[in-house]
Amino acid sequence: MSKNHTIHGLRGLCALMVFVGHVISMSINGGYLTFNEHSTLVLAEIGVDVFFMISGYLIVQSLVKHGKVGQFFYNRFIRIYPVYLPLLITMFIVGPIIHFDWLANLTTSEYILNFVYGLLMLPGVFPLEEAVRNSRTLSYEFAFYLVSVIFFVSLRPLNNKYVKWILITIGLIISMAVIIRLPRALFFLTGVLAYFLSEKYNFLPSKFYSLLSLIIIYLATYFGDIYFSILLGVFFFYLVIKEQGYLSSVLKTKFFQYFGTLSYSFYLLHPFALFPFQRVMSKFNLPDFVSVSITFVGGLLIATVISHLSYELIENRFTNRFLKRKKISNVPHVPVPTPASAPQTTPVS
Repeated sequence: MSKNHTIHGLRGLCALMVFVGHVISMSINGGYLTFNEHSTLVLAEIGVDVFFMISGYLIVQSLVKHGKVGQFFYNRFIRIYPVYLPLLITMFIVGPIIHFDWLANLTTSEYILNFVYGLLMLPGVFPLEEAVRNSRTLSYEFAFYLVSVIFFVSLRPLNNKYVKWILITIGLIISMAVIIRLPRALFFLTGVLAYFLSEKYNFLPSKFYSLLSLIIIYLATYFGDIYFSILLGVFFFYLVIKEQGYLSSVLKTKFFQYFGTLSYSFYLLHPFALFPFQRVMSKFNLPDFVSVSITFVGGLLIATVISHLSYELIENRFTNRFLKRKKISNVPHVPVPTPASAPQTTPVS
């Protein structure tokens, strides 16, 4: 699959939208900002919503084009856990020591149970406490993976028609449970629909429409009409897939491509970068805008540095080079009777 640079840049934009929302919310919680955070909270929510769109699109694209369920789960596992697991372990070691939130007063059994819950990424889909901030969305990601695979398998030719209907029923039950728990999970379906539309049609309207659609989605969400945002999101993401419009040109710039590369690490790590500012800025008695500006700039710098290191050391070197090479080495060698063989590569979904 060829790389869609607009979607890649959109990841970076979404990560930064979530970051801005958390700068404001953590400044308020830190006691050095008095502000109605609804506008920035909506910004962060839309960042997460668009991440769901991207997931819906990429999951279906991967399953339809490759059709390998085992490989799909393997790729998802090695994409998510190598960054997430060290953070989870760190929180369960450091959290009780610094008396962080709900980790401060756990019994031994509660400590073990909550660690297992976090390890299985249950907080989010289930009403459980999360240790790693933002990780609740990963819980929904895994629910998306499971539902997508169930429906994908059910649509294949099966010898037993009852198995097909059992799978469809299970998929619908899980889908309804997730949507009831978090209606915004419907944005995953937005990405799925946009994928099938993009495969069938090639309608390209004015170059302003993608940016205009995103602005309208923000306004609709701001005023509480999430379902209109979901419907308009199909059109918006269709344009993103087609890499159409002025928004696409902006997202293809080096700035957003860079943050698109760091987006997963940045999404998980930026609360750690902002936390020290939340704890200490109120002690300096500075004007609100100065304290928030320091939090924003300092948090962005720290988050970018540690995300860059996380990407290079974990996502790039460890995940891509070690785990994927290991996967290739496990494939039995089949001799090919040719004078010379070309180097072998594997696609990275």
